[in-house]
Parts: sequence; C-alpha cells; structure tokens
Amino acid sequence: MNQPPNESPSASEGPRLSDFSRGGSGSLPVTFVPWQLIVARRRIAGKAQRRRNFPSIALSIVLAAMFMVNLTVTAITIAVPRIAGDFEASQATILWAVTGPILVSAVLGPTFGKLGDQHGHRLMFSFGLALNAIFTLAIALSWSGVSFVVFRLLAAVGGAAIGPSALAFINRLFAREDRADALGWWSFVGAGSPVIGVVAGGFVIDAFGWRPLFFVQAPLLVGALVLAVTLLPETERQPAQRFDVKGAVSLALGTGFVLGAVTTAGTSGVTSTVVLMAIAGVTLLAIFALIEARVEAPLIPPRYWKLRGFIAPTLTMALVFAAYMGSFVLTPLMLQSSAYGFTAAAAGTVTIARPLMFSLFGPLSGRLSSVVGERALGGFGSLCVVVSMLGLARFSPGQSLIWVAIPLGLAGLGMGAASPTLTATVANSVEDKDLGVAGAAQQMLQQVGLVMGIQFLSAIQVATESDGVADSYHLAFLVGAGVALVGALVSTLVPSSHPELELQSSGTVP
Repeated sequence: MNQPPNESPSASEGPRLSDFSRGGSGSLPVTFVPWQLIVARRRIAGKAQRRRNFPSIALSIVLAAMFMVNLTVTAITIAVPRIAGDFEASQATILWAVTGPILVSAVLGPTFGKLGDQHGHRLMFSFGLALNAIFTLAIALSWSGVSFVVFRLLAAVGGAAIGPSALAFINRLFAREDRADALGWWSFVGAGSPVIGVVAGGFVIDAFGWRPLFFVQAPLLVGALVLAVTLLPETERQPAQRFDVKGAVSLALGTGFVLGAVTTAGTSGVTSTVVLMAIAGVTLLAIFALIEARVEAPLIPPRYWKLRGFIAPTLTMALVFAAYMGSFVLTPLMLQSSAYGFTAAAAGTVTIARPLMFSLFGPLSGRLSSVVGERALGGFGSLCVVVSMLGLARFSPGQSLIWVAIPLGLAGLGMGAASPTLTATVANSVEDKDLGVAGAAQQMLQQVGLVMGIQFLSAIQVATESDGVADSYHLAFLVGAGVALVGALVSTLVPSSHPELELQSSGTVP
C-alpha cells in the first residue's frame, strides 16, 4: 500500500492525497498568517508526504480527530441527570444535547460534503475542528440548560463538516480495493470512542463533575486541528461551479421537517403539528428532487440514485441501523424497568458489549470482504442484527445478563462486518470528485434511519406497555428484527465486486 519516496504509486495503491495537493502540500486559505509560518508548514508537510507511510500518517490524523470529537458523546448521555440537576432544568431539555446533534448532522452533512468537494476537504475538516473546539469550550462554560443545548448543537455543526471530509480523505488515501480495510479502522474508532467515553466519562463525572470533560476535550481538538492544518494536503477541487443553494436548502429543510415530525411524534403522538411537519418535509424533498434534475451542478448527482452500488448499500445501512440504534436505546430502559429491576450501572456495563464488538470486528471486515465479497459480508452483518433482535426479544425477567450481552455483542459484530464494507461499496460506485457529498448522503440516510428506528421502536414499546412491561419490549425487538430482515434482503442487491463496471455501464467513468 505504501511505496518508497521516489517511486510512483503502484496500481494497487491508488491516488495519494499529495497527488491532489497544490504545490505539494496545499496552501492555507487565509492571508493573515505570517509567510514564514506558511513556508515552514509547507516544508514539514512536504517532508511528511514523501514518506512511504504517509497514507498511514494521514489516516491516523483523521481518525485521531474523529476520536476527539466523539469522545464525549456517550458521556453526555450518562451525565444527563447531573447536568439537569446542576441547571435546575428538565431532563427532556438536556436530552436535546443527545438527539439534536444527530438531526444537525443529517440536515447539514450533504451541504458540507459538497462544499468540501468544491473547495477542498482540508478546509472543511479544519473548519469543523475549529468550530467544534470553540463550542466545546463554550459547553464547559455554559450557565443554563438552554445554553448547554445551544452550544452542543453549534458544536455539532462542526461535526457535520468533519464527517463527510473524514470519509473523503480516507477514500482518497487508498485504492478502491483497499478502502474497506481502511474503513474498518474508521469503524474501529467510531465505535470504540463511545466505549472509552462510557468508562472514562463515568469516572470523571463521579469524581469531578461533567465540566472537566469538555475542558479537557477542547485543547485535544485544538491539537488535532494543528496536525490537520500542518500535515494534511488539500484535496482536488471540482471545477468552479455555482453552488446548488436551492438544492441544499430544500434538502436541509425537508430532512429537518421529516426528522422533526418523527421525533415529535415519538414524544407527543401524532398531532396536527406532526402531520403538517411531515407534509412540509415530504413536499420539500420532492422539490429537492425536481431541482436536482434541472440544475447544472446538482448537490447530489441524480444518476447516483440509479446505481446499485450506491443505493443498495445505503438503504441496507439505513434499515439495519434503525434496528441497531432502536435496540441501543431500548435495551438499558428494559433492563432498568420494573419487570427486570437491574441497576443503571449493570445496564451500562452490559451494553458495552455492542460497541466493543463493533470496534474489534471492524478492522477485520475489510480483509474479509476481499475474500467473501461485499454482498456476502453485508448480508452476514445484517442477519447478525436480525438474530440479535430475536435474542433480545426472548430475554425474560430472572435470566442472567449474559443472555443480553450475547445478543448485544452479536449486533456489534454484525455492524462491524457490514458498515466498513458497505461504506466502501458506496465510495467505489461514485466518481472521486463526488466522494464528499456521496459519503454525506449515505450518512444522512443512515441518520434518518437511526432517528426513525429509535422513535418507532420506542413508540411501539410505550403503546403496548399496558399489556405487560416485558411483553412490550419483546414486541418492539421483534419489529426491529423485521426491519433488519428487510435490510438483509436489500443487501442481496449489493454488487459483490468491481462496482466500477456498473458505473462505466451507466456512462459515467471516474
């Protein structure tokens, strides 16, 4: 995968990021930085990019930044009661700091992905880190529940810029046949950081409170920003085109209204407000489709929605993630319910099995996909989630927690198998110049599935609770198994290998 400094890349290595850079390492898009500092940065970056292991260096920087951003996600969930108590706010208000960033990322992700494709992903990646660092510090200094939530949402805007650019960097670092392997490490970090957040965050919160988490995270983000600006080269930019503002606005508002309707329905039921939000969302998404068919430079090229290598893995991930994340929320609630009576500590400990297996199996899935094929591995992962939901549906009061840990671990293994492989399949199905927006579109639909899965399964559990607490959770998990099974069926449409042949047959050659 790596090569000596003076040798050209082999066919298996694909384009190096440095091949896309300007002047060997790009240039800072600001004019007030001293020239000597710019020269020094270029010298350091150029030296790093000539190393044989530069792709690994750049990958490490990207993954380290993602780790810093995601570190406190689960810690916030643990700290909700304490934060609400400190600010004398309701837990429902503070919970927006948990669910709100998901909505922000889904709404803004495609816009930042397209901006990265047009203006460079180092610029978007650095912007996201800077914004995240600023508002992480603001979170630590927040003075009320409302300010805490607002600063968390503003920090999530930075996260929405980081995600698509991180994927674009990884996909440009490695050749198409090597992307699944690299994305396995991406899954490892994405799933592993919440585990560390749960363990370390719980200790810090109990000993010192929640604010130190963010006081420590902010300088770590600044350090990641310095590394990114110094060593990462700018990616190739698309030819100058007018940004699709109408498409970006209609997609953002349409997605926001749909997710808002789902979230509101999950807490307040199907009201007139929910219906109006849903109608507005669907209407705006239809307008988005019409806009994309007519503009010269669409936000998401419509031709990609016709490619099996793009749509099949994207829908599979959305469906399977709906079941996976729905059970992620329901499992600790079930264990702490009156029917089971486990403590919060016990529920938190056993749920670690899921992200732990996700992170451990992720790096292996890339190598396995080259042996068994993308379709087989994606289908295997989806079926693991199906079996996991069925196992949780059979868990009865009085049983040992081991019968929860096994299904949760199986779900993590399934997502670790499917996620890197299907993500790589999407990247391999589009042109390199569209990697940012394509990755963002996949993440957007995955987050739509995530929110719908959480709200839908939770609504089923609440609606049937009068028939028996344990039975209400069992029914919700059975529905989750059905959703994941649909995802497994869709995965049979995923191209098993050489998705570029499909792209060529459609008349679009990367």
